[in-house]
Amino acid sequence: MRERIARSLFWLVWSRGAVQAASFLSALVVARLLNPADYGLMALAGVWIYAIALIGELGLGAAIVQFRDLDARELNACFWLVVGLGGIGYLAVYASAPTIGAWFASPKLADVLRVAGLSLPLVAVRVVPDSLLRKRLELDRVSQAEVAAMLVAIPVVVAMAWSGAGVWALVAGTLVTPLVQNIVSFWFVRWWPGLRVGSRRLREILRYSLAALGARAGWAVYQQIDAVVLGKVFGEVVLGFYSMAKLLATLPVDKVSVVANQLALPIMAGLQTDRRAMRASFLRGLRLVACLTVPLCVGMALVADDFVSVVLAEKWRPMVPLLRVLSLLGLIRSLDVLLPPVLFARYRAAFLFWWTGALLLAMPFAFWAGAVWMGPLGVALAWITVYPVIMAWMAREALRELETGWKTLRHELRTILVATLMMAGVVMVVEWALPASDVVDRLVRLVVAAGLGAAVYAASILWQGGVLVGEIEEVAGWLLRRHAAVRTSDG
Repeated sequence: MRERIARSLFWLVWSRGAVQAASFLSALVVARLLNPADYGLMALAGVWIYAIALIGELGLGAAIVQFRDLDARELNACFWLVVGLGGIGYLAVYASAPTIGAWFASPKLADVLRVAGLSLPLVAVRVVPDSLLRKRLELDRVSQAEVAAMLVAIPVVVAMAWSGAGVWALVAGTLVTPLVQNIVSFWFVRWWPGLRVGSRRLREILRYSLAALGARAGWAVYQQIDAVVLGKVFGEVVLGFYSMAKLLATLPVDKVSVVANQLALPIMAGLQTDRRAMRASFLRGLRLVACLTVPLCVGMALVADDFVSVVLAEKWRPMVPLLRVLSLLGLIRSLDVLLPPVLFARYRAAFLFWWTGALLLAMPFAFWAGAVWMGPLGVALAWITVYPVIMAWMAREALRELETGWKTLRHELRTILVATLMMAGVVMVVEWALPASDVVDRLVRLVVAAGLGAAVYAASILWQGGVLVGEIEEVAGWLLRRHAAVRTSDG
């Protein structure tokens, strides 16, 4: 297992680092070419497509990873069930598209839904092969499939945006990406669906998967309901500003924490009977993830004004207050994504179902109240005031399963928080000392603030020392292929 984890970590970081850097740069280019309304329109379409895709998956991906000895007939049953539901989901989107477009007063939304909805069956096809690769801890293969998909999708999206295709450039990306991932994933996994289906354990598998589905479906709904509220109340342009701010603010979640989460789910499943090993693995992952995401999120909140002006152009400046607030959400979310793998491994999927149910009751009302009170900024404030209270409930249950508590978390994060405070102080001094009157001045201030802030943060981590420094050196060794072993428990 250790060699597979080391290989997976190497590929996850380097492939994601290269591809996500290219993806991020291309997204910035596309953002300069498209209008906020294009992003708002795509966000509205994504609400429905993403939710239906998650429901159609039935939580079977998590079940395939969790159950250790699934046979061919059980895998076939999972495949055909998910693919069939993906097809039904697309038919539902196609039929309801005009009604959805009329409800949002957006005639173009119906056409976007009908085309982008084709991603539903494409995504469904990949569920079983992708889950098998994750189950085997062949995350290097998963990353290679993502690399191939992005290498094809990025030129397509940029070229279409450059040619004036508008929102259709974004739609094309949602179709090309899963298509390429399907081809590469099947090539790697060397598994092909058959027609023989069934199993005496199928009911047990479905019971687990449906519990996981309930949690994930609820998660998908409350994640997207803010877009529904803003799209309905304020329209596509305001939603476009909000969507771009949320995209940038949650980059640490997508680019750093998701990597850790992909490793955590199969690792925790393998350690499910050894709480001591689970606790050690969780705390190590928490330290390493927080070491990257906490300064990134705080830094983005501090330099948001200069970042938007320099990178995205003046047309995106209305989103600066949103980016500052949502960066705090990114900080919270980058850490809480590490909790569900613990609960899934301990067969607490039912708890996650009820936890997301609580979110579904609280968050829509909070978003609506925030939108009425302060517009999109009120929705962003709802995220950082209401969500952490409910998230603390999940954290408490996960910590109980790990037989640890809040005091331990504070101790583990102390070094990172002290270093981040020192970094923030330096960045604020630079912002005050270097006034900016044009884009060039802002670029200089942004570079100086980012450079000095990063240097002070790194120096503070090294100065404080402790176990974190050794872990950073160890991970650097894995990434440079100097070591092949990855610790999953103490010792």
